[in-house]
Amino acid sequence: MIQAFRKSKLGFYGMLALSMGIAAAVWAQDQNYPIFVPIIATVLTLAIGSIAALLMGNILAASENTRLLGYLHMELDPKKFIQGYQAVPDKMKGENNIAISRSYLADGYAAAGDYETAISLLTDPPADNLAVQGLYAANRAGFYLALQDTDKAAASLARLEGIIDACRLKKADLAANLTEMRNLHRHHLACLTGKQVDTDSLETAFARAQYNLRRLEIKKVLAMTAIRDGDENAAKEHLSYLRKNGGLTVYKHWADSRT
Repeated sequence: MIQAFRKSKLGFYGMLALSMGIAAAVWAQDQNYPIFVPIIATVLTLAIGSIAALLMGNILAASENTRLLGYLHMELDPKKFIQGYQAVPDKMKGENNIAISRSYLADGYAAAGDYETAISLLTDPPADNLAVQGLYAANRAGFYLALQDTDKAAASLARLEGIIDACRLKKADLAANLTEMRNLHRHHLACLTGKQVDTDSLETAFARAQYNLRRLEIKKVLAMTAIRDGDENAAKEHLSYLRKNGGLTVYKHWADSRT
């Protein structure tokens, strides 16, 4: 992750340079001792400096990653997030880090309403990482539903169901989290296909949701269902929430386009 952000690279290489400078000073100071003394002291100094550089680089990278994600999840400004984050996945090292950063960027494009780009980012998740596979399948289902492509959404949900089954015995917490996402998308699919939607379940999920974007997604499905079923009071309530709390996301734009 260090290589993905300018601040973390500066911190990492700056700390390395400092440790090399200290090591050189230690070597020069210990010349009056037997040769093994400056060698050991220098090696230890460089080892400690390398560890400190890695620690500083990772801390700065995590801080920068969190700062950029704040544009999306706290400020609800997906365009600002995309501008700052779009180059990050290509700079990441490691299959899992690359995959996770692509999922973050996909969330940004989806929140901006560019679902096609979001879908294109979610390809080839790590074969040995069920969490990322499940996340990709769930998000692809949600993005296809936003495009009202019910066939591809159903296929993604079937893939997600298989991943949930694979997680039940050894990764119960992961299975539970993925099940919540699956349930939301099932309700969304039901709304689009004219089937019964359990709005009480959605209201419960809304109350439990910990992220702004998830709450907005749930409210959109509730609003869609109310509009479909002719419940004007409920539709007005849900649309009002989306307009008030949607920030600069597609959810507010969608609500504004409804009368």
